[in-house]
Amino acid sequence: MIDYKNLMRDPLKDSTVYVAGGFKLALKDPRAIRLNANENPFGPSPVAKEAMTKQLERGSYYPGDIMYDFKNHLAEFLNMETANLNLYNGSGSAINAMGDLFLNPGDEVLICSPTYMQYYDLPSHYAAKLVEVPAKDGLYTDLDAMYAAITPKTKLIFVCNPNNPTGTLLENGKLAEFVAKLPKNIICVVDEAYFDWVTAPDYKSAVSLVSDENSLVVFRTFSKIYGMAGIRMGYAVSNKALSSTISMSAGMFYSNRIAAAGAMASIDDLEFYKKVKDNNTEQRKYLSEEMNKMGIDVVPSQTSFIYFNPHADNEKIMAALEEKFIFIRRFDDPYLRVSVGKPEQNQIFLDALKEILADLKK
Repeated sequence: MIDYKNLMRDPLKDSTVYVAGGFKLALKDPRAIRLNANENPFGPSPVAKEAMTKQLERGSYYPGDIMYDFKNHLAEFLNMETANLNLYNGSGSAINAMGDLFLNPGDEVLICSPTYMQYYDLPSHYAAKLVEVPAKDGLYTDLDAMYAAITPKTKLIFVCNPNNPTGTLLENGKLAEFVAKLPKNIICVVDEAYFDWVTAPDYKSAVSLVSDENSLVVFRTFSKIYGMAGIRMGYAVSNKALSSTISMSAGMFYSNRIAAAGAMASIDDLEFYKKVKDNNTEQRKYLSEEMNKMGIDVVPSQTSFIYFNPHADNEKIMAALEEKFIFIRRFDDPYLRVSVGKPEQNQIFLDALKEILADLKK
């Protein structure tokens, strides 16, 4: 039997496969409550489902026509030009594209840990180097420390805001200041996968910072509030010159007509958007308050998930929850992360967690 890893490009031989959300076969069980991957429990909007279903009849045709329509519609929605936009098969594809485009052996990719897991493995695919700085208190992205870590070899910077897995949000002024002083030969990616869930009154998207004076790229996705994680559509916003370069990696058919139709319909369905966001806001607050009553340290979240320290054995908590077909996500001790679900799902999780913690204290 041939060891095909030996035929791979040298930088890839020691890489690992990224598995999102801690998926397990048990999740196929209808009893499973999936609170481990930050999925929208309401799914796509009814309007989006109808639009996607109609496109099935045109499934034999390449998607150039609807991609064109969607890109124009998205540009109008963002009050930008199509030349500022690139479409991707989810933001995960956009992350990989940054490596394909910009990383050479010896280049450095700068992140603040903990953050989104896909950033960590990217540099090794190109014989580049990952440079990590620690978050403040292990929770808050430290832009000052990131700036201090820049070297002549820094090529890419990833800032997840709001951050996954901590759920924390940067101050607007700090992010604008950071982007403004970066050298233009460093590509700074601000990943806004969770920006739709933010309720902080002074929050401003990094899209407002995109200009010819910087090399900022902002990623967004339809996987979260729009409920299209299994359908795959994301996009990148940058200045026109950078966007033109990025388009070289997007390919002619960077997504499919089903996803384009669903995304185009989703951004117009404001009623569904509000319903989903209101549920998240209310249930995020309820979950946080109820966990606080159990003596759990909850990190204030601006996302669709909650990062928390239960002050108990994480492995035992996870095992006990999974016996009840409740799935959440474990990170480095002492933290766990639970996605915000529907009210009934959240209540089942809370009741189970309370029972498990009581048993562990006995």
